[in-house]
Amino acid sequence: MVKRSSSGKKPPGKGTALVRREAPAAPAVVTALDDAQRKLLAEALRRAEETRDAVEGALVGLGRWLLVQVFDDDAAAALDGRHQNPVWRELLSRAGGPTLRLSERVLYVALHVAAHDKRITDEAWRGLDVGRKELLLPLGDEDQLREAAQHVTAMKLTQRETREYVGELLAGRGDDRAVRLTAPRITAQVRAFRARVAAATWQRRALAVLKGLEDDKLVPVRREVEALRAWAEAFLARLPRR
Repeated sequence: MVKRSSSGKKPPGKGTALVRREAPAAPAVVTALDDAQRKLLAEALRRAEETRDAVEGALVGLGRWLLVQVFDDDAAAALDGRHQNPVWRELLSRAGGPTLRLSERVLYVALHVAAHDKRITDEAWRGLDVGRKELLLPLGDEDQLREAAQHVTAMKLTQRETREYVGELLAGRGDDRAVRLTAPRITAQVRAFRARVAAATWQRRALAVLKGLEDDKLVPVRREVEALRAWAEAFLARLPRR
């Protein structure tokens, strides 16, 4: 029996950032960097994080201003009645044009994150970065947003993993907004799995854990690995050949 939340809704199963973007490919195995390359990488990471902070800070600031000034700090009006607001409608009409070079998507994310920040006090939601909050927005319902944020936080999901998780939740409830599979996304998902389990460190740790296990614990693992091999062989056999 599926456990329901206090609101009577199903909790999220196990299972878009300032602009919608294609899921990036998982990194290939990285060769060892020399001292100069490590220094360069560290500086690139620092600058990238500064950029993220600045962009997300600006988005949060815009959303809070819109919520307070345009919607009189009324989260319900911002979420459910925004299209009755003449200033909001005018902003949308100008979005992407010469007088407002921000997309409708950015306006939507800024306002919705601000409104949900006001109404969701759960620490898991508040602790998420704006990018992952945006990825959760299609869930809509605040109970699901709260529970999904708890899952994302507990499992330490990346943005790519969060996107896939939300897609699974939407597909599970028959929502046509579920993430569409594309060739790059299929490649990225398979590569991410392979990179994780094919890593020498992971294999050493896994074999160390499994070594000496009794059959009742080892057999299920072997069964899953064999099923994975069978799936891979069957999938390869059905792939188009060019």
